[in-house]
Amino acid sequence: MKKLFADVYILAVVAIGVACLVVTSLGVRVASLDPLMFVLLLGLAAVAQRNPVMLFRSSAVSMSFAIKVAAYVLFGVGVALWVNVVVAAVNAFTPKPKPARKAAFNFGQLSISTTLAATTYGLVGGTVGPGDLLTTVFAVAVSAAVYFLVNSTLTAGVIALTSEAKFFSVWRQNFSWMPVNFLATAVNGAALALAYQALGVFGAAVFVLPLGVAWYSFKVYVSRSNDVRAENAKLAELNVLFERSNTRLTEAHISIVGALLGSLETKTTAGTAHLAATIYRSVAVAKRLGLDDTAIDAVQLGALFHDLGKIAISDGILLKPERLTDVEWSEMRAHPIIGASLLAQMPELDHIRPLILAHHERYDGRGYPNGLKGDAIPRAAQIIAVADAYEAITTPRAYRRAATPEAAIAELRACAGTQFDPVVVEAFVAELNVAPTSELEHLTVYQRAVDAVRFTTR
Repeated sequence: MKKLFADVYILAVVAIGVACLVVTSLGVRVASLDPLMFVLLLGLAAVAQRNPVMLFRSSAVSMSFAIKVAAYVLFGVGVALWVNVVVAAVNAFTPKPKPARKAAFNFGQLSISTTLAATTYGLVGGTVGPGDLLTTVFAVAVSAAVYFLVNSTLTAGVIALTSEAKFFSVWRQNFSWMPVNFLATAVNGAALALAYQALGVFGAAVFVLPLGVAWYSFKVYVSRSNDVRAENAKLAELNVLFERSNTRLTEAHISIVGALLGSLETKTTAGTAHLAATIYRSVAVAKRLGLDDTAIDAVQLGALFHDLGKIAISDGILLKPERLTDVEWSEMRAHPIIGASLLAQMPELDHIRPLILAHHERYDGRGYPNGLKGDAIPRAAQIIAVADAYEAITTPRAYRRAATPEAAIAELRACAGTQFDPVVVEAFVAELNVAPTSELEHLTVYQRAVDAVRFTTR
C-alpha cells in the first residue's frame, strides 16, 4: 500500500510540474527577453547545479536557486521555469546518473516550488523588472520562504514514502537548519537581478563572484556537518561494544560484579596470577609514595578492575598468538572506555572509574583514550600502569618469551618520562628490591580486593 501511495505521489508531482512549465511558458514575453542574459542565466544555472552541496540521499542545495530567483525577478515565472529545466536536467546526472523516476520527480518538485515562489513574489508586491530595493528584497525573502517550505516538504515526503524513515524525522534532520541559507541565497539572486538592471549583462557577470562565495560557504557548512556525523558514527560504533558487553552479562543471568568475580576467583589460571601480582605491587607502591588509606583502597580496586573492559573484546583478539592488526588494535584500545562504562552501573565504584579510564594514558600525552599528560593522569592510574606493564613484560606471550626482572626494570626506566611517571617507576623499582614476594602473598591481597568489592557493592 505504501508503494502505491509513493507511485501516485510521484506521478502527481511530475504531472503538476509539467503543467506548471506549459502554462507559464505561454505567458513569456519573448520580445522583452534579453537573449544574452537568458543564455547567461541558463549557463549559470547549469554550473551551479553541477556543483551542489549534497545533503541526504536525493536531497541537495545548490546556488541554482539564486539563478531562478534572478530569473523570475527579471523576466517572470515562465523564464524561471526554463532555467529550472536546465537545473533538473543537470541534476539528473549529478553527482551520478539518477533513475528516470527520481529525475522526473526532481523536475516536478522543483517546477512546483519555483512556480509557487515566483507567484508569491508578485502577490506580495514584487515586480517583474525589479522596482525599489526594499520592496524587491522583501518580496524575494517571502518567496524564498515559500520555495523552501514547498521544496523541503515535497522532498521529505518522497523520502518518507520510499523508505522506513518518518516524515518529520527526515525534515528535521535535513532541512530544519536551512531556512537562513535559503534566504541568503535568495537575496543573492535578487542582487544579481538588480546588478543586471543597473549595469546590464556586465553587471550580472561581475556579480557572479559573491554567488561563488555563497556556494563555498554552503560547502564548508555541510562538510563540517558531515564531520560531526562521522564522529557520531564512531561513537555509535563504540556504543555497540558497550551493548555487546551488557548483552553478554545479561544472557548469563549475572551481574557485572558477579561476572568479574566469577572469572577472577579461578586462582589457578595465569590470568589470576598476573592480576594478583599487579594488585599486590600497585598497593605496595601506593603505600611507598605515601598515599592515604582512601587512595590506597582506590588503587586496590582500580588494579582489580583495570582490564574489566576486555569482557567486551572477542576471544579471537584477546587470545591471538600473533601481533594485532590495526583494526584489532583499535578495538582493543576501546577497553578502558568500556570498563569505565560498565562500572557506571555500580555507583559505589564511581571513584575508581577515572583510574580504569586512564590506566593506558602516557606521561608524555600520547596514550589513550583521552591523551592525558603528566599530572593530569590520576596518580593511582599511573601506579597501576607501571605494575601492569611490569607483569606484562615478565609474562610469556605466544609471540615472545618472558623478560627477566632485570630486563623488565631496564625497560621501565627506559620509558620513564615518556610512557611512565619517573617518580612512580623509581618507587616501583625500590619496592621490587625490598624482598622477594610469593604468589601466596599476591593472592592474599587479591582476595582482599575481591572481598572489598563484595562489601562495597552489597
